[in-house]
Amino acid sequence: MSISRRNFLKGSAIASVSSALPLSLTLPSNAFAAGGDDYKAIVCLFLYGGNDSFNMIVPSSGNNYDNYVLARPDIHLTSAEILTIPNTESGQKVSINSGMPKLAQLMTEGNATAVVNVGTLLEPTNKDNYDTVKRPASLGAHNKQQIAWQVAWNTAEYHPYGWAGMMMDILANDAATVSESLSMSGNALLGGQTSQDLRISSDGVRAMDALGHSNAVNNNFNTLVNSPYGSDFSLEYINRLKGIIDFQAELDSVMNNFPADESIPASYLGNQCRMVKRIMEASTQLNHQRQVFFISIGGFDNHNNQRGKHDSVLTQIDEAISAFHSSLESVGLQDKVVTFTMSDFGRTVRNNSNKGTDHGWGSNQLIVGNAVNGGQIYGQYPEFMYDGVNAAGNKFMPSTSSEQMAATLCRWFGLSDTGVDYIFPSLNPANDNAFASRYLGFLGDASIPPSVPSLLSIAAVSASTTRSGHTPQMAIDGDSISKWTAKGQDITFTIELTHIADLSEIKWSQARGDERQYYVDVEISTDGTSYTPVSSITTPGNSTALVSFPITKKNVKYIRLTCNGNSDSNWNNFQEIEVWGN
Repeated sequence: MSISRRNFLKGSAIASVSSALPLSLTLPSNAFAAGGDDYKAIVCLFLYGGNDSFNMIVPSSGNNYDNYVLARPDIHLTSAEILTIPNTESGQKVSINSGMPKLAQLMTEGNATAVVNVGTLLEPTNKDNYDTVKRPASLGAHNKQQIAWQVAWNTAEYHPYGWAGMMMDILANDAATVSESLSMSGNALLGGQTSQDLRISSDGVRAMDALGHSNAVNNNFNTLVNSPYGSDFSLEYINRLKGIIDFQAELDSVMNNFPADESIPASYLGNQCRMVKRIMEASTQLNHQRQVFFISIGGFDNHNNQRGKHDSVLTQIDEAISAFHSSLESVGLQDKVVTFTMSDFGRTVRNNSNKGTDHGWGSNQLIVGNAVNGGQIYGQYPEFMYDGVNAAGNKFMPSTSSEQMAATLCRWFGLSDTGVDYIFPSLNPANDNAFASRYLGFLGDASIPPSVPSLLSIAAVSASTTRSGHTPQMAIDGDSISKWTAKGQDITFTIELTHIADLSEIKWSQARGDERQYYVDVEISTDGTSYTPVSSITTPGNSTALVSFPITKKNVKYIRLTCNGNSDSNWNNFQEIEVWGN
């Protein structure tokens, strides 16, 4: 069964209700069927509390294992408590906690790996430049570092949106029945400027949170929608609510076709994985070609008596994630899903006097999926010494950026270099203190640059309104002084390309663009008649130069920009516009 989308919120009459509904139910309804064999999904497993990943991925033997034992006399893993896994081509040899034998096997088979000593960096940091580089604030704060892992550094501050949410803004799918971003708990990762996550639970997907409450609440809803009286506003409200209830019934009908996979353990984490798999199986019926999931487990803030508690949670992860991975093969998704971990931070080099560890910085993270380029570990495992060459006091300094790890996932998911640079400007190769690469190479061809976009030829431009002497052609004449100008709301500026092209970005400059923010909606078309919304843009308001806005869309000939004034007035302008793509 394939369910159709409903545009519940049209017009201003019901605007006061919109905040009570998921964003996925308020988007445009010009749906098209998802098709082809292009499905992909990523699953973020967040380990709340700061996983001691240096007791998860540990030195194998030799001097660094000796250093590890000396630094952690009360909590170290013995040689009988570690398992061999493929290692880095250079650097320290490592093993995995023996409580994770199934993930160890996946690593041996090349279907999983670890990224070692990775953390929140603003630029490459080492012992020599530690006092001069920019570093994230509040490195020991759980809430701040949880957010830092889930968003990206935007040259002077962190983005207001999660990196996965920004990615889904760019890769927006107007056909989706419900949001393609789905979460089991609150997060910063999936929130975008236009895309938002839909909260799910181990029991199912809810069109509205109240529908998952008690029978008494549901009975009250049903009584309300079956009461055809009241003001016009009340009747409209009832009609919208009835639509949501009907939609929920259809959604339940779809999900009922995909029962929970009992091969996945019925643990706290396993139940989350069961629901994730059900939604993946329903992706065709939900018109999803990309899905992003946020699941989580806690229990990692172990300042005392760490070993038993920590090993137990690692075992739960091993059993749930390995079973989830194995279950994907039965439905043909084994090559299309990547699961990865993130956590607040790693833990300290030394254990403390309470047989626990304190808040650190660098950490080790797991990547699982058949798409993984396995057979080795990615990154540089540190020298296990307090205030050693890889440590600032009792904290390991990350040698790899969490944003490099995120960018590698985004690139595999379908984002271009342009999109990656938009979300992760800290990774731009042109930076003064640049990272060695945007990507880490642990997924597919993510380390191979895509085709280089070029400046596309514009055949014609037009506008629905124009101020005398400020024609649309002035926006493409190569003169940064002349400009198209018009006053008002909902004014359209249309660009016709010489040939149909695959877009990567559009750039424009605006008069007083360093003082004002402008509001522009972007639509695209192949024939100039039927347009598809792409995004709603609020310009940064800090530059009069060309500003880039990624648009990753194929088969485009017409771009329609609907201008809605600026933060000071109803005036609109473009000094110069460029369109880039292939």
